[in-house]
Amino acid sequence: MAVLDVPGARLHHTVTGSGPVLLCIPGGAADSAMFAPIAALLAEHYTVITYDPRGISRSPLDDPDGEQRIEAHTDDALRLLDSVSTEPAVIFASSGGCMQAFDLVTRHPGRVKTLLAHEPPLTTLLPGRPDGDPDELLRLHREHGIEAAMAKFMADAGFEMDQSVLPPEMRKNMEFFVVHLMKMIGDFTPDYEALKASETRIVVGVGKDSAGQPAHEAAVLAAARLGVEPTYFPGDHGGFAAEAAAFAPLLREVLGA
Repeated sequence: MAVLDVPGARLHHTVTGSGPVLLCIPGGAADSAMFAPIAALLAEHYTVITYDPRGISRSPLDDPDGEQRIEAHTDDALRLLDSVSTEPAVIFASSGGCMQAFDLVTRHPGRVKTLLAHEPPLTTLLPGRPDGDPDELLRLHREHGIEAAMAKFMADAGFEMDQSVLPPEMRKNMEFFVVHLMKMIGDFTPDYEALKASETRIVVGVGKDSAGQPAHEAAVLAAARLGVEPTYFPGDHGGFAAEAAAFAPLLREVLGA
């Protein structure tokens, strides 16, 4: 585990393996541990960078209550890449982490060779608010605590999670997500035309077992907006962690195409 000082934060990250650089960007309240099962498999073919995003787990902020902006998170990803290599890199982004990946491709042409965006929750493409109202979740958090807010969020998103006992670190991350990250992610709209015109090869991944969930359905629509067919991976929204052994070979095939 290494530390990279960036404006306003310190990013804890790991660099393992050898070969082309592959940056893994987690989403929501997740940290680098989400990628641990698959990173070990990918490190046989890539130099894999995993990290805790600013404000999450071991990446503290100078101002924990400051406004979070996609651009700052994107710049973090770019600095991590530059700390290892300036060659065009490969990015594997999950869920909300896809937003800074899209932003990076748009604002830094040529920096990303291939992007696999796995289930980007672009739910504004869907009718209504199938993933919940951020203001309602903030109210639940204020009045009933993070457990109530996350139970509502998980139910709206179609996810299952046992919240009977939340470890302190997870509870902290979930609070940071609800208060600071959820609206930031939900308000971001990719520049679809710029992405289509970029030199980056963009692959939109969806889980075979997550059909019907808002993130899955939104990702399918986003793929259509980008002019690509969705690529189906084993498992659900977090299949790369839960089914890493089955997920990794297809991921390597897709990234190496």
